[in-house]
Amino acid sequence: MSSSNNYNLKLYRRYLLLLFFTSGILTFSSCKVFYPDLMFKTDKFYQFTPSDTTIGNKEYVLKANDMIEVQILSNNGYQLVDVLGQGGYYVPVTYLIHNEGFTILPMLDSLYLAGYNITGAENLLSGRYSYYFVNPYIRIKVVNRRCVVFTGRGSGKIVNLANESMSLIEVLGLAGGITGSKAYRVKLIRGDARNPQVYLIDLSTIEGLKKANLQIASNDIIYVEPALSFTDVNTQLLPILSLITTSILIYTSILSLKP
Repeated sequence: MSSSNNYNLKLYRRYLLLLFFTSGILTFSSCKVFYPDLMFKTDKFYQFTPSDTTIGNKEYVLKANDMIEVQILSNNGYQLVDVLGQGGYYVPVTYLIHNEGFTILPMLDSLYLAGYNITGAENLLSGRYSYYFVNPYIRIKVVNRRCVVFTGRGSGKIVNLANESMSLIEVLGLAGGITGSKAYRVKLIRGDARNPQVYLIDLSTIEGLKKANLQIASNDIIYVEPALSFTDVNTQLLPILSLITTSILIYTSILSLKP
């Protein structure tokens, strides 16, 4: 084999090595570099919970560590006077449902409320307070129901659920919208963190919006994947391009030194 062929073979091998080196850098950095703050990743074969299994307008069930606000009105609420208030005026007072499921209420001492929905708990208290007041009317409100929202590249936000029928759209609105995020990649994570239900929602279309009108439950996590902006590409790609350019310059300099 001639020296010319040997040189061409060496040159080919060097270019092939450089190609593998460049491809390796881009492959290694494609996800970790461009999306270093991406959370709750799922592979492309992950089985999301079907949208038709989402929780509908189901009444909230009281549980341990709930903070409840209890208002007791006399005469079926007709007079709208809080019988436990001061001077006839309603004074909000909150009560904790302890880990055992019991809470301590005025005049009733300890009462088990965990596992009751709001209506059931109101009926239970109405029956108990009927021994002390004429036709008592009870109103219960859970004041520490909340969910966590992560949108775009901003910090997370805790959104208080003011009522039991707040939709995903309402919660995202309270969190400030989804600017700089992928509207077609909204993840709703619900339930036990060890085996959660994960819904993938597309808000970029009207059809997706129809499916997104679901009720948000307490302790839900809403995550909107961040979009890759030009600034991200510019910031993360420049070091890689600089490394590749330097490698090519060094390599071409070596090639210029022919044997």
